[in-house]
Amino acid sequence: MKLLFEPKINWKAKVVIFLIALVSIFLPLLAQEVSPWNLLKELILLPGVSGREERVAEVIASKIPAGLKWQKDEMGNVYFTYGNGKPHLLFVAHMDELGFFVQEITPQGTLKLRSTGGFLLWNYEGEGVTIWTKKGKVEGIVRPRKGYLAAEAPPFNLENLEVEVGAESSNEVQEMGIQIGDMVTINKRIIELRTDILASRAVDDRAGCAALLAAAKKIVWSKIKSKKITFAWSVQEEIGLRGAASLAEKMMVDYVFAIDTFVSTDSPLENQRFGLARVGEGAVVRAIDSSTIVPHHELEKVIKIASARGISLQLANSRGGNDGSVFISKGAVNIPLSWPGAYAHSFIEKIHRSDLESLTNLIIAIVEDW
Repeated sequence: MKLLFEPKINWKAKVVIFLIALVSIFLPLLAQEVSPWNLLKELILLPGVSGREERVAEVIASKIPAGLKWQKDEMGNVYFTYGNGKPHLLFVAHMDELGFFVQEITPQGTLKLRSTGGFLLWNYEGEGVTIWTKKGKVEGIVRPRKGYLAAEAPPFNLENLEVEVGAESSNEVQEMGIQIGDMVTINKRIIELRTDILASRAVDDRAGCAALLAAAKKIVWSKIKSKKITFAWSVQEEIGLRGAASLAEKMMVDYVFAIDTFVSTDSPLENQRFGLARVGEGAVVRAIDSSTIVPHHELEKVIKIASARGISLQLANSRGGNDGSVFISKGAVNIPLSWPGAYAHSFIEKIHRSDLESLTNLIIAIVEDW
């Protein structure tokens, strides 16, 4: 079909149309990059057992905005500081995950392991694992304990835990590249229960790392005046807050916000009288846990900031500690910020996308409005 007339488009209109087309192409890509949900999915699959967080640290450092000068200390913590003045606000999330190291190679060609962190060890019986060697990945399985079919099976513990890698001798194991001290992780995969809910090993604390990284990307840092802000990604939290303790020795901060899991009892079989923050109902302030009691007036300040921006927020009490607690003796106020996570320290830690986004927005709001 031929038009009776052809519309004339001047060069200015053509430029506008071209720019609109570019924005429509690249804006979704930019949003995807900054999304804490997509960052979480990437970080989860990286190996980073306590003391061996270097791969996680490398990826995080590579994604810190170019204008922010990050550094890595002798412990392996990654951090940057922006601005001057008071107050000094520190936000810290830990990079390490629960896992194992090869402790012994048996004459029969199996591996004995040493664990790191607070494991629910029985969850791992019969599961697949990955051994991270200098030559690359080697897959293995955790053997069921001897007598597992018996009515009264013996307890499953580290003494009877063995990993099979398909070898029949210690020499065969070594030929595969496996050495004592190699890192071992549970086989990780992301289980998408819905488009906005996932479960996986190492959501604790890769979700905190993702929220902090996404916030760093979204904040307009040039607008931050009359305060000092530090974002840190710490090591060895699961084995004693060691990375954070190292930071506390060299940083004087006024407020510390530990970005970590709220261990929620929001699951069908748990007692919901304690530790309850609903999955899907927003970020959480850990008002009380085993290491911290947040001063009431500081809680009110966080609530006011969240309310002003329409950020979903929950207050709850929990067990466990957090990286911020090691700064309290140095005079800092510790205000732990979290997302509600179900099935903590298992390989199906569950998280809701909206909670992670609320947490990211809360970090941004505190940086800008505190």
